[in-house]
Formats: sequence, C-alpha cells, structure tokens
Amino acid sequence: MRLPCASLALLVALALPAAAQEKIKLKSGKVVSGRATAYDDDRQILSFRTEAGEEVQWPLDQLDSRSVYLIYASVIPKENGKGQLQLANFARDAGLYEHAARRYGYAKEADPSLAADVEREGAQLRRVAAEACLAKAREARQKGDEKEAQKWLATLLERLPNEPQAAEAAAMVEEGYAREANARDDALEQKLSDLLEKDLKKGKEHYDKMIERTRDGLTARNDGKAESLWKQALKDGDVVLEEIERLAKKYPDDARVQEGAPKYRQLTIDQMVEVHLHLASQYTVKSSFKAAMKEANAALALDPKSGEALAARARIEQASNEGLIDW
Repeated sequence: MRLPCASLALLVALALPAAAQEKIKLKSGKVVSGRATAYDDDRQILSFRTEAGEEVQWPLDQLDSRSVYLIYASVIPKENGKGQLQLANFARDAGLYEHAARRYGYAKEADPSLAADVEREGAQLRRVAAEACLAKAREARQKGDEKEAQKWLATLLERLPNEPQAAEAAAMVEEGYAREANARDDALEQKLSDLLEKDLKKGKEHYDKMIERTRDGLTARNDGKAESLWKQALKDGDVVLEEIERLAKKYPDDARVQEGAPKYRQLTIDQMVEVHLHLASQYTVKSSFKAAMKEANAALALDPKSGEALAARARIEQASNEGLIDW
C-alpha cells in the first residue's frame, strides 16, 4: 500500500534527530528500535538508525503496514489537511480503523473544505470496518472460539450499529452469547447442584438475568434501552456477589463452598467488567468522555488487572484529548 506521491514527498530527505525512539516491524517478524531518518520516494527506501547507532535501509515492501503508517504519521503535520486525509485512507486500507477515524478528524479540523471528502471516505471506513468485524466473528466461531466471536460482534454493534452488517451481528449474538456465557459455570453448577436448589437459588437467578440483560443490551436498537439493560445487569451482579459472600460465611467449613465461592465471584466480576466496558464504549462513541471514564474506572475497581479495562481507559483518554470521529 502506498500513499500518493504528494504525501510521500513529505518524507523525502527528512532527518528526524529529535524524534522519539520508535519500534518498527518487518514483515519477517523482526522488530527494530530506533528512528526513521529519511525516505527515498523514487526507490521507496526507508533509512533507519537503530538504537545501537547502525544505519540501515529497507524497501517499503519489507515493512508491515502498521510500521509504515507510524512512520508517515510521525512526519505529516496535523495542520496538513490533505496529508491527514491521505494518511487516514492508508490506515483504513491497512486495517487500522481507530487510527483512520482519528486522522479523518484531523483532516476535517485542519481544512474544513475537505468535509465532503472526509464524509465520503469515512463512510467507506465504516463499511470496511463492519465487514472486518463480522469476518473476524465468523472466523472465531468456525474455530469454536465463541468468546472471541462475541467480542467482535459487540464491537460491531456498539461502534457501527447503522451498518447493514449489524443485523447479522445481532442475530449471531442472540444465537451464541448466552450459551457461551452460561457454559463458563457448567462445572460449578454440577459440583454445587444441591446448593443451587437452596442457598444459591436467588444468586443463580440474578446471574442468569445478568447474562440475558447484557445480551439484550447488545442487540437493542436504542441507546437508552441498552444503557438501562446494562445498568440493571450491574445491579444483578451486585446481588450475586452479596449472595456468594453470604454463602461463604454460612458454610465456613464446607470445602466445596470455599472452593466454589471465589470461582463464582470471579465469573460474576468478569461479567460485570464486561458490562461496564460496554457502557464505556457507548459513552465514548457519544463523546461523553467523563461518563465513559467513570465506567472504565468502575471496571478497574472490580478487577485492577483487567487488560481490557486498562486499554479502554487509554482509548478514552486519547479520544478525550484528541477528539473522536465515528468509524
């Protein structure tokens, strides 16, 4: 993939001695740290100074798309509207959809006369991003990884609800979400079957409702309804945690309970973290960044080591600082 010469020319003979050190990846998988120093547009050769001080050169076709994008991004000013538009198109075609969305925003801000071009290219971004999410979901389901499939379906429904692919995504969520979520506690249900009939009956009912409401929020075609369902799901989760705590105190000498309670607690926390992140994603798309950050922080309060919550908080901070354009 190649940017038009007008943008590539910005890299010609560019020395970047003050630039921060970057990591660049080759298609072979090798990762090199250092700085881009120049680009020969005619030969499509990138010059690079490694952290060890070695001067190396690579043809453009030996670098992976993300690395090429990062190099372009480091030298095309935000004030260059046309350059940002071309960079956004490159990112979109390379599958870097978040980066593309941000660059379209920069292009429109730098040059309002590009608004129509940004809208046209942004519509293409939404189409290809929706198809990519759906393809990832289908691929994961084919491999038997329903959890991964549901992740991609949720992304599509939250970020691209108006694209044609959303209808199929909703049907796939209806078909597989509850089944995959409920399968997580099958072994525990068998081990604690008698307690589920008595002491854990209330907790189990709210756990199942939490799963159902999470799913229904994903497939809701109305933001207000989705938000209401997810908040109810969180209340269900609170009840489940209370019931687990009560049971653990009631049977301090029952090995099954003392072993099973932490597992049920973690399953419940994982589900509640997911719900908080669904809310955070919805608020971020609506540019309600304070509300989104509140949800991300709530997720981290439940699970401080959650990689997904930490990543969500970083995305929200970036969106808040730089602005966000819908996929």
